[in-house]
Amino acid sequence: MKRNLFYLLPLLLTLGVACSPKSDVTPIPQPQGNFKGVFAAVVKKTGNAGYDTIRDTNFRVALTASSRFVVQAETPHHVASFGAFAYNGIYIQFADSSTLASGNGAKFHLKGVYQYGYDGNNFQLLRRNDTGTSDTIAVQYALKKY
Repeated sequence: MKRNLFYLLPLLLTLGVACSPKSDVTPIPQPQGNFKGVFAAVVKKTGNAGYDTIRDTNFRVALTASSRFVVQAETPHHVASFGAFAYNGIYIQFADSSTLASGNGAKFHLKGVYQYGYDGNNFQLLRRNDTGTSDTIAVQYALKKY
């Protein structure tokens, strides 16, 4: 009898944990609201003689509950734009719908796939170019909700 209970105990424990109302899964909050902060990029200098850091401190973007975004203020290195975004727990993708999105231009656009972190107040984006096909090495946004 003790032997049968010994084999039945792991099954009962598994069922008890599986039927427990407590869940460890935390839903990923959708980034939404108005954010402002710093845009920065590392780019190769002309002639591949080192790197330059580009930094704009007045970057602003609005993200809506309907998964739309608007870059609200054009900065010296970043163009104002709008479009849609999609996210999961690690990556966020921006699809720029503005007319400037098709041109390469000298200014940056919020488009493509970024790694991101969002805690309800701080919103950080990072994209690295590991392919070596562009003069841009990394693009980073460090934003706070306002």
